[in-house]
Amino acid sequence: MERDSGEEKTCGDHGGKDGFDAVVVGSGYGGSVAACRLSMAGIKVCFFEKGRRWEGPDFPTDTLKLMSASRIENKNLGVSFGPKDALFQVHIQNDSLTAIACGLGGGSLVNCGVMAPTSVRARRNPKWPKEWEHDWEVCEASASTMLRSQSIPVEFPNAKVMRQIAEDEIEESFKSSFKLSMNIGSGEALSNETGSQQMDSCLACGNCLSGCPYNAKNSTDKNYLVSAVQA
Repeated sequence: MERDSGEEKTCGDHGGKDGFDAVVVGSGYGGSVAACRLSMAGIKVCFFEKGRRWEGPDFPTDTLKLMSASRIENKNLGVSFGPKDALFQVHIQNDSLTAIACGLGGGSLVNCGVMAPTSVRARRNPKWPKEWEHDWEVCEASASTMLRSQSIPVEFPNAKVMRQIAEDEIEESFKSSFKLSMNIGSGEALSNETGSQQMDSCLACGNCLSGCPYNAKNSTDKNYLVSAVQA
């Protein structure tokens, strides 16, 4: 669903007589990568996203703005409050609670941007198809390039906490330097090969979890989705 122009358009508006070959729902890491790869393979893709596009200045930078960018739905009580397209959405039903991001870029908008190589223990899990082992490193390198994984020169408090968690929980994954999917250097765009948009520089503000207000975070709306549209 497209909302960039201010009006909603369904799949049927763009499919023409031939329709679409695939439908992708959601624009987080899973949906954006799927849409990108399918489009690059020449498959006609219909893409749906419930949330709107969030620009740097739109992201909350204080508690009041954070509350106004949140929605809570309690199915047990039958009540809900907050805008339907709020960035943060909390759903309560029975004894379960889920928190999700709603926006073009999905969860990539509000995560830490930590790039963690797959641990050896996880790769050796027999449930994975054996063929994947041959392509694993190539695919990880491709993702790292697309999301611009970079070593950070100065660790702000959030990054220090995430490093500790990573070292404690995913010990095999962090033999190399700690990296984030941020534009660390001066404002620049990736090569046209990756289809990235112009980016500004990370200021180490630590607001990664509430969305980057300085347009320095390589969320999927700035790379995979751009490539999907170009394809």
